[in-house]
Amino acid sequence: MQEIKTVLRNTKVKWTIYILVCIFFALVIFQAGMYVGFKKAGYSFRTGEEYFREMNGQPDSHFMGIDRNDFTNSHGAIGKIITINLPSVIISDKDGIEKTIIVSTSTSIRQMKNQLTAADLKVDDFLTVIGEPNANAGIDAKLIRIMPAPANMPIINSTSTINK
Repeated sequence: MQEIKTVLRNTKVKWTIYILVCIFFALVIFQAGMYVGFKKAGYSFRTGEEYFREMNGQPDSHFMGIDRNDFTNSHGAIGKIITINLPSVIISDKDGIEKTIIVSTSTSIRQMKNQLTAADLKVDDFLTVIGEPNANAGIDAKLIRIMPAPANMPIINSTSTINK
């Protein structure tokens, strides 16, 4: 105990401890500032999104020269099956854009309350797909839901083929 008191009386040790305590508090204050800044930036982002919706009225129309339809949804697709070549399924959306859907064994395929398999998919079925984009510009499907085609979706004429 006496040795500790002797060491703490040394001026160099006191200054070293003082500097380390100051650095510690500076780091704590810096971290708190980062936390507050992150929260403020998130709020600002959400406010900007809401401003866009409120001021523009319709979220899918032009605003300041930007058309939100210029960006395709890379995490999902909605459309009619035009080609089945498992594990790939190609669907055509309302604009006639074809998207490749990759079906795996872990993909959940549902129709109403029924659980189906990839073999149950048929050309002209209307699908809603949720998944992740892959490196080949396709969508790795996590969930496929077979639904009735909406009445307001224009029918796109396409050649339908099945290759299994």
